Amino acid sequence: MTQPRIIHIESLDALRATAGAWDDLWRRGEATLPSLRAELLAQWVEQFSRPEDFIAIAVEVKGRLAAALPLIRHGKIGIPLIRAATIPCNEWSGSGDLLLEADAAADEALRALAAGIRETGVPLLWLDEAALDAARWRRFQQALLRDGMTVAGCRRWLVGRVEINHDWPAYKARWSRKHRQKMAQAARRLDERGDVRLDVRSQLAPHEVEPAMRQCFEIEDRGWKGAAGTSVLRTPGMAGFYVRQAEQAARWGQFEIVTLHCGGRPAAFSYGLSAKGVFHSIKIGYDPEYAEYHPGQLLRYYLLERFFADPERKALDFQGPMTEAHAAWQPERYAVGRVAVAPRGLAGRLAVLAYKHVWPWVRRGTRGGA
Repeated sequence: MTQPRIIHIESLDALRATAGAWDDLWRRGEATLPSLRAELLAQWVEQFSRPEDFIAIAVEVKGRLAAALPLIRHGKIGIPLIRAATIPCNEWSGSGDLLLEADAAADEALRALAAGIRETGVPLLWLDEAALDAARWRRFQQALLRDGMTVAGCRRWLVGRVEINHDWPAYKARWSRKHRQKMAQAARRLDERGDVRLDVRSQLAPHEVEPAMRQCFEIEDRGWKGAAGTSVLRTPGMAGFYVRQAEQAARWGQFEIVTLHCGGRPAAFSYGLSAKGVFHSIKIGYDPEYAEYHPGQLLRYYLLERFFADPERKALDFQGPMTEAHAAWQPERYAVGRVAVAPRGLAGRLAVLAYKHVWPWVRRGTRGGA
């Protein structure tokens, strides 16, 4: 029997050199977000961390990768005087996740991954934005426990995901009467103002990405985020990061930008990363001039209607924490949380146990919090 081989990827150059195998593993697993692919992971590290703090543990089985976990060493975790290896994610973007081959070799790969984690000597793992309901994360925690590690998984928020079953009338019937009336009235009133059109661009060339996204960022900046100083354009470096990410995704055919026009002008936008039939909504916004027409929700209405008519579409993932606006669409919900792991050492074990039994009562946490 071929034994699994543990691979430690300790630089971004090494990650990029193994991008073919890394991306092949992503394609074969259940994770669908394209920002988990090697190049976009490397871009995240270059933007938000020190490249020298990057490490990934991968497992090769029968000549191909079967599991991988990217980490940032010495990450801040919100507990004074304690640092840990963290997943590459933050409130701006997520590029870290457990990648796992979805076949019978997964348990064998996870055993080797646990051994690889021990080999790093990292005393504490603080793995945020874990999809706790996903099979890969459940199996991962079980493998770590079997290996004798101390593990605590805690839910932090729910994310909405509309499953596309291609029965539009049945799906609409699930909405509340209030939501159906609100959308019908908003559509009628906006149509009275001018010709309404939804533009979905799924095959942009890389050179077309920057001007299209610039328009989106300018719309966002005219709203409350601009006034609060938290828009992309008012945050140093963020516009360039998002454009680079989108340009690379466009090269793969995995970037989409959606605009709701009224009278020839953009009233709202949404853009996202798409793969495996799933549209991941990265950012949405609207021109405040059209606020009374609920343009962001109308955009989602027309976009979902189009998705339900497209046999290639499987889901729309709202990506961020559930909001009232998301809930109106009656999505399925999945839990996102933190998995704290102590591979070795008393200090790490005490930190995980404290998090499991004490910290949830002190602070439940939200996206970007502790």
